[in-house]
Amino acid sequence: MFVENENGFIITSKHQTLVSDEAPSYILRIQKDELERQLFSLRTFYVGVRRDWSNGTLVLFVRKDAFIGSGVIERIIAIDGLEDWERKLCLENNWYCKIVFSKLTRFQPIMSVKDTSAAGLNPSVLHGASISRSDALKVERVIPARIII
Repeated sequence: MFVENENGFIITSKHQTLVSDEAPSYILRIQKDELERQLFSLRTFYVGVRRDWSNGTLVLFVRKDAFIGSGVIERIIAIDGLEDWERKLCLENNWYCKIVFSKLTRFQPIMSVKDTSAAGLNPSVLHGASISRSDALKVERVIPARIII
């Protein structure tokens, strides 16, 4: 399913990818304060959704009903490459890898999902959704101020 609004944003459901020459970007939903703090302080995020995560992939972060930031993937560490305590944490939470980000950006102010093409979608459906890199960059450009971490 493709969704497009008057701003020209295009998003696909979490099980589809865009047919494009450019590498897709993704949306990750952050559900807890603790995970948001971990993301922006340690530059890491554990994921359970299987996607074509790769170095250089742009990821947008959604919290509740707003885009709160973005990141560029530096590396992906599979569960068997993690320390014992991290492996246990992943198994308990059904996560399969750890993403380490080279660059993180916090949006100031945050951008409501309602102001993008994802307006008609339930925010929980956005977790793992594919979005074209050009559309992800459109979201970033609309933000008046960004804090680069």
